Amino acid sequence: MISSRLILVNALLAILPPTRMFGLKRALVRFAGASVGRGAKICSGTRIHMSGELTIGANTWFGLYGKIIGGASPVRIGADCDIGPQVLICTGTHEINPGEGRAAGAGRSAPIRIEDGVWIGARATILGGTTLGKGAIVAAGALVNRDIEPGSIVAGVPARVVGMRHDHA
Repeated sequence: MISSRLILVNALLAILPPTRMFGLKRALVRFAGASVGRGAKICSGTRIHMSGELTIGANTWFGLYGKIIGGASPVRIGADCDIGPQVLICTGTHEINPGEGRAAGAGRSAPIRIEDGVWIGARATILGGTTLGKGAIVAAGALVNRDIEPGSIVAGVPARVVGMRHDHA
């Protein structure tokens, strides 16, 4: 992602109509350096703060006020995904500082992969180093800190499997 362009893109995403002008929003996010598939719908208020590669697949819905933040690690979101409002996708974290002073040590970043057909509920958090398997469902407010198998339904903090989609055996 090109950080100087992201400043402009984030400012424009903040003021455009919430669920309109999707073609312009796709073009803006592409202008910042992302790959955005045909028919993807990025809602207003979305914020992107990362230097890594961003891919959003075709026909994916990225809800109001969602955030993608972190470092240089890639974020890959598949096709036909539904990402609810205020979802946080965060590749970055810190090592634990073993010494005195700040608890947060050196920063690090890990990739995130969201496979095709995933549904992420409102205000869920997806942390770096995770893969959400094809067709998985993440409940609203869940914290995903490890890989989720395809077709799994997860909920809670941290997220745990609470069911399986019968159509994704």
